Amino acid sequence: MEYRVECDLDQFNAWSGGKDTLETLIEKGDCDDVQQLIEDTFLDEVPTETEINDFLWFERDFIAEHLGYADWDAYEYGDEGDEDHQDMNGTQIQVGDKVRWDDEAGVDEDGSDIIFTVVEDNEDGYFNIAYEGEKNPERWAYCGELEVLE
Repeated sequence: MEYRVECDLDQFNAWSGGKDTLETLIEKGDCDDVQQLIEDTFLDEVPTETEINDFLWFERDFIAEHLGYADWDAYEYGDEGDEDHQDMNGTQIQVGDKVRWDDEAGVDEDGSDIIFTVVEDNEDGYFNIAYEGEKNPERWAYCGELEVLE
């Protein structure tokens, strides 16, 4: 027996990895765009539930690229795909930059800013920062919490 069901993507009963993908799309409000992508991908075919679920599950990077991101991780975590990360003012952060950490650890007891140096980039938006002269720090700060100083 064959039957056809029409529903919006946000009402689709996905499972496994397809469900994870769909939950993220619903959370970010992108179901309409991805529904159109699925319709365009299958053109005149009527996809099965499994084909739709597999598309959601195994074509995550393709979906993210359609939405303007470099890959699924960039989409899921809000990074627009730039290899370089930006500080709170939109300035690119690089190893060697002097930065101020917008966190309680970045303020001295007297209220003055503590200046750090970026010593390592984990390429996922976090930077290992060190006090001047500090060896082997393990102080990871998110790029959005750092401000590059001139």
